[in-house]
Amino acid sequence: MDRSELRILFAGNPEIAVPTLRALAGAFRVVGVLTNPDRPAGRGKHLEAPPVKSAALELGLPVLQYDSLKSQARKEVSLLQPNLLVSFACGHYFGPRFLALFSAGAINIHPSLLPLYRGCAPIQGALLHGDAITGVSIQRIVSEVDCGDILACEAIALDGTETAETLAETASRIGAELIIPTLERLCEGDLLEHPQDNDKASFSGMLSKQDGIIDWKRSAREIHAQVRALYPWPKASTTYGGVPLIIAAVEGPLSEAGGEVPQEHVAPGTVVRFDKKRGLAIACGDGLLYVRRLQLSMKKELDSQSFVNGNPGILGSVLGK
Repeated sequence: MDRSELRILFAGNPEIAVPTLRALAGAFRVVGVLTNPDRPAGRGKHLEAPPVKSAALELGLPVLQYDSLKSQARKEVSLLQPNLLVSFACGHYFGPRFLALFSAGAINIHPSLLPLYRGCAPIQGALLHGDAITGVSIQRIVSEVDCGDILACEAIALDGTETAETLAETASRIGAELIIPTLERLCEGDLLEHPQDNDKASFSGMLSKQDGIIDWKRSAREIHAQVRALYPWPKASTTYGGVPLIIAAVEGPLSEAGGEVPQEHVAPGTVVRFDKKRGLAIACGDGLLYVRRLQLSMKKELDSQSFVNGNPGILGSVLGK
């Protein structure tokens, strides 16, 4: 297939997908962009467009917005005459009748080294498990979610300081860089496809605020990973004096968490001391975790020094009670 014959429908929603859309629009013909409807957001509940929609409008591309891909959606998509679907963090299930619209097939960009962390939270999954490496995969879209053949992948080394936010930025950049040569090989007919090893598969399910609740009896490494994996959403949280308290950032890499052991009989969750260089030292099940940023309910997020200045009673308190 000559690259001029490629007519791409891009499907995506969040910010992570925007660089890929821009890269595709600069290198190939994107005939339309599929995204979710605008949603109420913020305290004022004003309608907010998905980031992909905003980028598509800047690029002058037609935008199609649906809650589900039923017959009307398929009809409107077919009018654009696309022959290839490229998806990144779209959220829609692509059924067989929808996929039949694309003669050149359908591919998806997934921010993990498949078959690891199939599902909707692969970035968080890698961080929660303390992995030393993750990556970005490009795969064929098939009926089973994230199970299609791998077309390309690139690894990302993790140093144990990444948050879901910063890792998403890295994956976003790599996805945009990886998609162009992949489609070029598709057009040239020399694209190699590798089946996934289902015996090595793992799944990353949808997260909720419940996943953010800290159990201070767990190890310092587990809580360190939890704080980073769940930032900026749903965020790791505990309570201070019965008031919800977000633990927004921790100190140092994962490998150093819990390196210090509190005195005997110190209850998990106890704020042991404040260190000007490292932050608040909090006792966990096996050692100390240093916290750099916190946020009380209905208050601003603060660095640990500012937080202690405004809430000196936190020193010696037991969080999560």
